[in-house]
This record gives sequence, structure tokens and C-alpha cells, in this order.
Amino acid sequence: MKLRTKICLVCVAAMLILSQSFSLFMLHLSQKDQLERISKYEYSIFENKVKSLRQYVEGSFDVLSTSGDMKQRIMKDGSKYYLGMEYAVYQDGQEIFNLTPYEYEDTGAESRDTFTEISLDGKYLLIMGRELSLALGEDYDIWHYKDVTDVYNNSRKMFFNGLVAAFLLTGLIAVILVFVIRLVMKPIYNLKESADEIAGGNYGSRIQVKRRDEIGEISENFNRMAGKVEEHIKELADTNERQLQLMGSLAHELKTPMTAIIGYSDILLKMRLSQEEKEKALLYIGSESRRLSRLSAKMLELTGLYKDGEKTIEKKTVHIKTMLETVDSLMTFRLKEKGLSLVITLSDEDLCHVMDEDLITSLLMNLLDNACKASREGGRIEIEAWEKGISVKDEGIGIPEEEISKIEEAFYMVDKSRARASGGSGLGLSLCKKIAELHKARLVIESRYGKGTKVSLFWEEDNG
Repeated sequence: MKLRTKICLVCVAAMLILSQSFSLFMLHLSQKDQLERISKYEYSIFENKVKSLRQYVEGSFDVLSTSGDMKQRIMKDGSKYYLGMEYAVYQDGQEIFNLTPYEYEDTGAESRDTFTEISLDGKYLLIMGRELSLALGEDYDIWHYKDVTDVYNNSRKMFFNGLVAAFLLTGLIAVILVFVIRLVMKPIYNLKESADEIAGGNYGSRIQVKRRDEIGEISENFNRMAGKVEEHIKELADTNERQLQLMGSLAHELKTPMTAIIGYSDILLKMRLSQEEKEKALLYIGSESRRLSRLSAKMLELTGLYKDGEKTIEKKTVHIKTMLETVDSLMTFRLKEKGLSLVITLSDEDLCHVMDEDLITSLLMNLLDNACKASREGGRIEIEAWEKGISVKDEGIGIPEEEISKIEEAFYMVDKSRARASGGSGLGLSLCKKIAELHKARLVIESRYGKGTKVSLFWEEDNG
């Protein structure tokens, strides 16, 4: 059952109960008042008739020397003349006169000098007894009844008429109440609709607040709650996205260093090397393994799974030439796969810069890995370092102009089939952008389709 139906039924029931209770109370008071007025009137009439009867009987007794039978005859004639149809006269329990359809018994003081209300044969009667003592020592009991059934019938009729009127009026009020409740509860229906939309996944649903009462306050609170729910859902979605990105990032970042480690381990297993060459290979394997350990921890923070990512960014002054030589050695096997040559150019042999060496190395290896994928066999890749930045340039297939603005998005790939075939995940440049941001640097991409691509990392003045 809907709320508005419940409210309407409760209100209608309450109105009926209260109105009929009040009606019964008022009818009871009215009936009581009528009976009291009838009692007073009948009592007055009774007194006058008894007084007239007394005068008649005592006068007749004075004139005539009468026997007992004559006295009863005089009383009977006087009662018939002065009392009438609603009276009865008894002497010592013997009926002298009675034109009523009832017989009377003396019930004591409560039946005398006041009306007693009784119900008999479906009728309602007022009964009163009165003792008549004559001067000659004769005592009589006079009874009077008044049929007040019409008073009760009228009360019932008024009650049932009022009940019919109450039902009709309540029905009219119920119709009006339905429209009023619907109007008043419209914001609640809007709340329900918005709640259903949110439950269905539309977390941006909001209620238009037009009222400044309690319902308006509830609507505003609901909107705030919906906003918080939307924020939490977005946070959960972002966390899930970052988790996916983390898995892809780790796989992406592990691939190139693992290629170098596998390559050096294969050389150690399959080729005869001098002691110096063995030590050099083992040093590379150890160095790259440690770098992978550090890099995996930093990838967690770069993907946003931890909020204190910048705390683990360990910046120090790095000799650029040494770092690029390390990158060259790590990419050796990757370059040999396609017969590519790597040319490194420095503006100054002693060029240094403040950075996190692990992350910048990862950035350069990502750029070189992308360059390898884009380059044709036997092609050339150039790394240039100068005071304000580092760039990686290839002579590969290039990027269409309309795609350049999108390639920094996570999981975005210009040519998905080619990228998947070469093991790409669309995460490389997204990570490079994040690393650049952590160093307060800019990543600039220049490309001409069919001619090649150049990606430059420009240092900012205050990145240290």
C-alpha cells in the first residue's frame, strides 16, 4: 500500500471516528435535555391534575355521606375526568382506575415524585408515582406514564442521517485530500525517482529543490548524500582503473629490463667469456634486478595506489652521460632484434641534472621501446641531451596529427593490432607523462606521419 493511501485512509478514519463520537455526544446531550424538559412539563401537568382531582373528590365526599363503594366510584369518575388516558389510580394495591395498557407496582421511594425512565415492549417510558392523601383519611396511589419513544427514534434518525452526511462529506474530503497529499508529497516522489535512478547506476541524478521547509531540507540532504555516493563510486572506479594500470605498468616496465637480464644470462650459459666479461654480465644482471625491485615499488605510487608517491622520489644529481650509457647497454638486445642503431649526442660530456635516476631511466627506456616498435629494421634512433632537456627521435612510421593529443592517455594505442602484435599495452607514454610531472617537467611530442617521431623532456627551472 502506498504511503499516500495510508495517510488518506488514516485521516478519513480519524475524521469519521471523531465526527461520529462528537455527534453521539451532542445527540446524548440533546436527548437528555429533551427528556428533562418533558419531565418538568409532565410533572407540572401531573401536579395540576392531582390538585384538581383532590378538590373534586374531597368536595364530593363532604356533600355525600358515602360508603366505600361510592367513594371508589367518585374517585373513578374524577380520575376519568381529571386524569385521563395516561394515568392509573390504586388504593392499597387495588386498581381503582387505569386506562393505560400497563399495570403498576410500587417500587419504593425512587418511583415517587420524580420520573423514572424504563424500556418496555420496545418503547421508552417515563413513569412517576404520587401519593394522594385526602382529608377524610383516604389514601391513594396515582401513577402517570409518558411515552418518549419518539425522542429516542428522532435521536437515532438524526444519528443515521448524520452518519450518511459524514460519509458523503468524508468522501469529498478524501478526494481533496488525495490531491493535497499528492501535491505535498511530490518532493518525496522525486526523492524516490532519484533513488531509483541512482540504484540503476545514474549517480549524477539530483533533485531540484524549490521548497524551504522540512521536505526541502531532506531533498538538499539527499543531494549531498548522492554527491558523496557519486564521489565514492568515482573513487572506487579510479582505484580499479589504477589497479588495472598498475598491472599493465608492471608488465610493461618489467619487459625491457627482463629482456636484458635474459640476454646476459643466455650469454653466460651459451658463450665462452673471459672472466672480465662474465663479471660485467653479472654486474648488469645484478644492477638491473635491483633496479626492477626499486621500480616495482615506485610503480605502485606512480599509478596512484598510494598517496605519498612523491616521498619515494629520490632526487639527486645524476651524470647524464653515465645514465645514457646504462640505458644503451640495457637496450642492446632490444635494438639488435630489429638491427637498429642508437646514437647518443650530448651538449656537454659533464652534463648533470637533479632527478630520480630510476624513474628517468624508466622514462627513456619506455621512449626507446616505443621508438623500436615504430622503427623499420635497420633504422636509426637518436638520443640528444642538453642543459634543458633530453629527446628521443626515431625514423619510424610516425603518428597522425589527430592522434597526437590522445597518445598520452592510459591504454590508448594508435594502431592496436600492430601494438598488440609487438607486445604493447598503451601505458608507456602515460607513465612517462606521470614521471615528467613528478619532476615538474614537460613532455612534448612532435611527429609527422610516415617520417618519424620526436619526444622531448624539458626540465623546468625549479624542478630540483
